[in-house]
Amino acid sequence: MTFGDKLYQLRKRHGFSQEALAEKLNTTRQAVSKWENNNGYPETEKIILLAKLFQVSLDDLLMEEREIGAASDDMDRNDENVALTEEKREGYYVNRETANGFLLYYKRKFLLIAMACGLISGCNAVSYSSLEPGFYELMVQPFLTTLSVMVLLSISFYIILKQNPYRNLRNKELIFSEDVRRELRDEFKRMKKVLLAGVVVCLAVVGINEMYFNYFLSINWKTMYLMSEAEMRHGDVFYMILVGVCAFVAVFCAGMYWSYAVLLRNQSEKNI
Repeated sequence: MTFGDKLYQLRKRHGFSQEALAEKLNTTRQAVSKWENNNGYPETEKIILLAKLFQVSLDDLLMEEREIGAASDDMDRNDENVALTEEKREGYYVNRETANGFLLYYKRKFLLIAMACGLISGCNAVSYSSLEPGFYELMVQPFLTTLSVMVLLSISFYIILKQNPYRNLRNKELIFSEDVRRELRDEFKRMKKVLLAGVVVCLAVVGINEMYFNYFLSINWKTMYLMSEAEMRHGDVFYMILVGVCAFVAVFCAGMYWSYAVLLRNQSEKNI
């Protein structure tokens, strides 16, 4: 019996359609059809996953002189084996290429979100300060706020309408090979402190700057009225840029931390 015949037999026995099996292997229905027609073999990692998914040995699956044992037809396994099989059926196999694609997709997504958050935070930063309202706050700043909100809504609609090819990875149990899991853990471990530090530092910078401004205003409020319009506008622009950059960095770092955390959730006790 060929590999394709065995794959077809096992798929039917376990009640999988070609589409359902392809989804569990993170491949296409056409690839499964090709394997069943003996027009090619899956990758080594997918062969291992097939053996685990169907609870057969690699020898039984690959050696043509060996038939699929009758024991695999037994649907009355003990509860522990049934639970294990169900767990594997709910799993989604992830290789390094898929993991990299997931991280890159959400990196670009959070880059857009961070840009929008930075823009709207920067444009609205002056209204949160303690400056006395003037022409800039009453005329220019509302225009910037409207523009930033329109950009935020545009990016939000783009993200909502854009098809997410990695949605399944967020909702299903993920299965990694040990090498891929170890590489991702080490990569996340190296980046974790940097990402958390980026969020904390940005929040601290904005908070300290605002406290300093209010302290300076409380002891120098008389001299504020002697400042030229150019000096006040210089301070406004600096504060807007500071808040915008900090919001951008904080949101982007938080998004990348979330991406790794979702990809590696509950992986500490899982092995293949």
